[in-house]
Amino acid sequence: MTTGAEQVLEDLQRTTASDDEAWLSVLELCGDALRESQEQEPGKGDTAESQVAARSYTLDEAARLVGVQPSTLRQAAKELALDSFLDPRGVLRFPVHTWRPTAEDLDLREMIAGYERLRPQDLTAVLSIDQETMKAWLQQAGIPGKRIIWRDVRGLWTLPETYVEFREIAGGDEAAPVRGRRRRRRGKRRRRRNRRDAQSKLRNRLIDAFPKWRYPYRDQQQIYLHIGAPNSGKTHDALDALKDAGSGWYLAPLRLLAYEIFDRLNGEGVACSLLTGEEYIPVEGAKLTAATIEMFNPADSGDCVIVDEAQMLADADRGWAWTRAMMESAAPEMHIIGPPTARGLIEVLAAAAEIPCEVIEHQRLAPIAVADKHHTLEALPPYTILVAFSRQAVLELKMKLERLGRAVSVVYGSLPPEVRRRQADRFAEGETEICVATDAVGMGLNLPADVVCFYDTEKFDGKNDRVLYPSEVQQIGGRAGRYGLSKTGLISATSKQELGTIRELYEQEPPTLTFARVAPTVDDLRMIPGNLAEQLAQWAALESIPKELRAVITTADLLERIELAKMLADDEIERLGLANALQLVNAPARKTTRSYWLDCAHMILEGYQIPLPPQAPEPILNSADLEATELSIACADIYLWLSRRKEFSQYCEAHAQAREERREWSLSIDEALLRNLDMARRCRSCGGTLPSRHRYRICEKCFRRRRR
Repeated sequence: MTTGAEQVLEDLQRTTASDDEAWLSVLELCGDALRESQEQEPGKGDTAESQVAARSYTLDEAARLVGVQPSTLRQAAKELALDSFLDPRGVLRFPVHTWRPTAEDLDLREMIAGYERLRPQDLTAVLSIDQETMKAWLQQAGIPGKRIIWRDVRGLWTLPETYVEFREIAGGDEAAPVRGRRRRRRGKRRRRRNRRDAQSKLRNRLIDAFPKWRYPYRDQQQIYLHIGAPNSGKTHDALDALKDAGSGWYLAPLRLLAYEIFDRLNGEGVACSLLTGEEYIPVEGAKLTAATIEMFNPADSGDCVIVDEAQMLADADRGWAWTRAMMESAAPEMHIIGPPTARGLIEVLAAAAEIPCEVIEHQRLAPIAVADKHHTLEALPPYTILVAFSRQAVLELKMKLERLGRAVSVVYGSLPPEVRRRQADRFAEGETEICVATDAVGMGLNLPADVVCFYDTEKFDGKNDRVLYPSEVQQIGGRAGRYGLSKTGLISATSKQELGTIRELYEQEPPTLTFARVAPTVDDLRMIPGNLAEQLAQWAALESIPKELRAVITTADLLERIELAKMLADDEIERLGLANALQLVNAPARKTTRSYWLDCAHMILEGYQIPLPPQAPEPILNSADLEATELSIACADIYLWLSRRKEFSQYCEAHAQAREERREWSLSIDEALLRNLDMARRCRSCGGTLPSRHRYRICEKCFRRRRR
């Protein structure tokens, strides 16, 4: 009879014998080649298990040899039928005699690496792009963003052809953290260096393509630079020169100003056509054109070109159009009109293009002064322009003054040009006593007044509330003083404190303009990799200006165009073609009309007629109706702008209907402004009237109740 201890010993011996048999059975699969450590210490390996270990690699060891993750090797072994086996303990092993040659064969290693799963951050780092761009590229290539496999992206975009190169750039060997950190640092330095080199090469190519502006006919040209304050006769003298020349252009910043000159010349019997982004009115026999400056064709300059409001050269968004008009015009005679702050910049630009420049200084036709005392709303004299800096403030002031029995006109930026013109005409002709206006009144409008009174001395500039610049006070305040009718133009404010601020700003010497703006061409963008939004952003960031012009030229602000470009998918831009896509994002869209612009873009892409602008409310009963009608007109401007472009006109067959509806909506706004509409802002919670200059959309009472 065996004891318990003896039984345990017998069972152990049987198990050991069984294990030895199992290990001997797999030893036959290992071959004779030994691991490196066993080659250096022969004689080791008394048991079958130790001999198997000496002649094979585990999964982790084999993966380390080929530079991939163990999970990657397991998948590759299964799909590529790599030489491997499971030992008696269930561990996956790879024979040394077959695996060592595999690890040394670059092609086989690359095949195995094809199953490696990539981290998105490694891809974005290697390609030097952001996550959103990476998502877009993967989607375009049909690759799932949650499971990116090396073989699916190998060689795509600017990725290398081998996984070894990719890992070196991405930051190295994950199985060796120390080496990995070093490689990542080297990779970052290499990427920065490569990026700098690539940007430097691209920047040099763009600089080489920059227009030289020194054309052979420059010695036959002459610039007459009309410098002076508002109301000094600059435009009058320049127009006399245009009429004497007999052919050419008058270029304005606003449709309203182009309309004014169009009417003025035709009223004097001088045939003149009108060309704006949304409208073309040809006049029989006309060799003169009054136009918004973006519509100027330098190749057909005529004998004389007038560039008005030349301080707009420095405007971040639109300044490129003034630079192009001045530097590319082929007219023998150019008349540039601007304030003294623009003189130095224009003279430098003229010298850079080798155009002779003669300065003509103009003096104010009526003297001007800052008032000794402020004016209250109740005591504003007739022929006063009251200046505020928001549409809502203008409408509220109109309502207050009308309740005081005053006849009021209004002028603000989003008001259609035709309505602005009718409102300004009523004031100029004495039908109304007061004109409440935003700073839109400061540019070119023929709006003579005895007094310009500032209701505010701060304005929101699209980013922040800020105090007015001295140049703004001087430009707007310069409208005071009717030549031949007023002894002195008066600049005032509605409070003692703000009058002091206005006096201080008016007496300051404004800074001179330093930079003119330029915008990219289609050829420029074709040199830059990426989609349209990325091309525009890179072009602006590179600032590829020739060395001799960097002191006076800088790039335009392309933020709105970039935002519109981001709304189009890469394949949509490809279908449009770069030139058409760039033209499309130049449309006069703003934040409130982007959705309509996108609807138009999608219809163009599908080959359908673009939608007509949204219908305006009828009649206009309050401020909300007025705002909705202004939005409809802004959408109509986009429709008509597209209809005037040969690339898109075929999709705008209802342009006559859009133009007529726009005209009717403009008339309805003008009629509404003649009525005593309730234009007060109301609390969106209780509906009560909000105080003047209240910054929020709910009243204090509702705000406190919500807090409680």
